[in-house]
Amino acid sequence: MNRKMLALGLAVCLLGAIGCFDVEQAMTIQKDLSGKAAFSMTVNMEPMVLFMVRMQREMAGQKGEPTAAEIDKAKKEFLASRKEETKDPEKEKAELVKSLPPGIKLLDSSMKEDGLKIAANFVFSFDHISKLSKIHFPKEGADQEQPGAKNPFDEPFAGLKVTDEGKTLLLTTEAINPAAEQKTQAAGMDLSPEMKKQMEDAFKGLRVAFKIDAPFEVVESNATRKEGRTLIWEYDLKSLEKMTPEQSLEGVRVRFKK
Repeated sequence: MNRKMLALGLAVCLLGAIGCFDVEQAMTIQKDLSGKAAFSMTVNMEPMVLFMVRMQREMAGQKGEPTAAEIDKAKKEFLASRKEETKDPEKEKAELVKSLPPGIKLLDSSMKEDGLKIAANFVFSFDHISKLSKIHFPKEGADQEQPGAKNPFDEPFAGLKVTDEGKTLLLTTEAINPAAEQKTQAAGMDLSPEMKKQMEDAFKGLRVAFKIDAPFEVVESNATRKEGRTLIWEYDLKSLEKMTPEQSLEGVRVRFKK
């Protein structure tokens, strides 16, 4: 298979994953380990559109950056396709509520589209923090068979682990890197330097944040900063790429005194 065909295959696989992600997970924990958790994600699909325009030009043997007219046309085509794929938000909300495990309730949710930007927000209550890892956003129809990399946010709290150590409580969760799987797929492909740069550009602006507000004394943590009693972990693409596999598995780590 030649480079152009590999490029096309990569583009198809990455279509649903390339974008400028801004993701935040936040939770407020009570002494009995119940509380509230929020998950918000904003995705700017403009990098994906630009990536595809560049790919199409390269496959057609065209040199240089795409023109403003080409980019504008691609944006309009993408927005038109988005309108055709628009789903019923109330139906999706009902499916999510139905899929939630016992002890988890959906308190609020919203979805907003502004051009190429898509923002989703969810607020849950939980009767025990350990149940958050069981939240899974349901898929249906064509989404179940979507090719390519798995969306790392289908299970927003999947990596959350809570260990009762007697006098202390250890909370850890893996650092989520939306670009990692896509780059792994691309690593074994014969991509041109230009295409590699395009992938890097597509993930610029990535931000992942995790916040915990709890009434317990902090024994130790690897939080990047603290505001009042709220611990905050915040990463960009560079800081995520610098993590060792061990650091990634414990991207968030805090031990509380009960």
